[in-house]
Amino acid sequence: MLSRHGERYPTKNAGARHLQLLSRLHDPDITLDGPLSFLESWKYFTDPSDPAFENLTASGPYAGTLQAHNTGNLFRQRYDHLIPTNRRTKFWSCGSERDIETARNFADGFFGPEWASQNAAELEIIPETEDRAGDTLTPGDTCWRYIRDTTRGHDAGYAMLAQWQSRFTKPIAERLAKHASGLEFSMYDVYSMMEMCGFEILARGSSPWCEVFSHQEWLDFEYARDVLHFYRAGPGNDYAGAMGWLWLNATRGLLMNESSEDAYFSFVHDGDIVPVLATLQLLNEPLVEQELPTDHVKTDRHWRTSDVVPMGGRLVLERIVCETIDDRKIRFVRLVLNDGFVRPPGLPPAEEIEHAVELDYFQDFIGSRREVFGDFRSVCSLTEDAPDRITFLHQ
Repeated sequence: MLSRHGERYPTKNAGARHLQLLSRLHDPDITLDGPLSFLESWKYFTDPSDPAFENLTASGPYAGTLQAHNTGNLFRQRYDHLIPTNRRTKFWSCGSERDIETARNFADGFFGPEWASQNAAELEIIPETEDRAGDTLTPGDTCWRYIRDTTRGHDAGYAMLAQWQSRFTKPIAERLAKHASGLEFSMYDVYSMMEMCGFEILARGSSPWCEVFSHQEWLDFEYARDVLHFYRAGPGNDYAGAMGWLWLNATRGLLMNESSEDAYFSFVHDGDIVPVLATLQLLNEPLVEQELPTDHVKTDRHWRTSDVVPMGGRLVLERIVCETIDDRKIRFVRLVLNDGFVRPPGLPPAEEIEHAVELDYFQDFIGSRREVFGDFRSVCSLTEDAPDRITFLHQ
């Protein structure tokens, strides 16, 4: 399993934008009415003097801590038979505190609350440092060219997002300015307002910000998130396929090891799962050149971020072994994306198991992705002695 962290508060950058906007809205010289009148009594969903930015939410119906714990419970029901009783099970997290906290809450649900003291499991934290090169859970932090290429690398997603933001937020800004006398709103202001709807839901369960915008405006915001992730680390990014191959290649080795009958759980960010999906080409647009327009919404697109990496989103690979009547064993792989079955394009479906493919076909497919997207070390312009693959993923 490769999982995103649970529900969280905004990042520090997003939170700073929110608080700056709120400071302007609460200026005594500003009169608020209509859809913004609720701000006269509304308070931010985390203490501005000591904000819980980047941490998991820990209360309310969508608490990230509870979500992770419940997922652990669910997975124990599904995969209990894979957990040995005579040794510890390793699991992994990148170095971010919200991922580590998610991993620990998941373990509470999966192994039981005494997993650490009873030596049932061991959490191994993989630093998010550039010197890890290919031996990482977070290749977006180690791919030298991806980080520094301001045109086609990490920043490409934000550049494309800004193009769409400038279009869809303009009429919203003009409409809301009529209800905040003396203020003009930028595209970042509008985007911050819309963000606060989602983050307040995660913290409190509901938000008056959600009612400020129309259904069509929410569809435009959804598309903005899709454009960002599509170009930042998804099918529209030139480096994504090579970055996603690292975890898939390590997982392929585990699947091909017939003596391995363990569970492997890793916790990362959305930007580390998206490249894996780009490598698998699961949600590519039908054209050879992967594009989402930024002058209108592509309503028939395959890529929808809310389906791919919601808070707590995950990709699970299951190996299933079947015995034939002549005692031969046939191995299959089934991919589960957020509890929905998916199949890599071009691979024949297995007749024996719905939604599965034969392991041999799958391992050949993953091997071929290196030829399609390039070697990670070369694509990222790393030195010849830099690690070019994951070595820690083993029991």
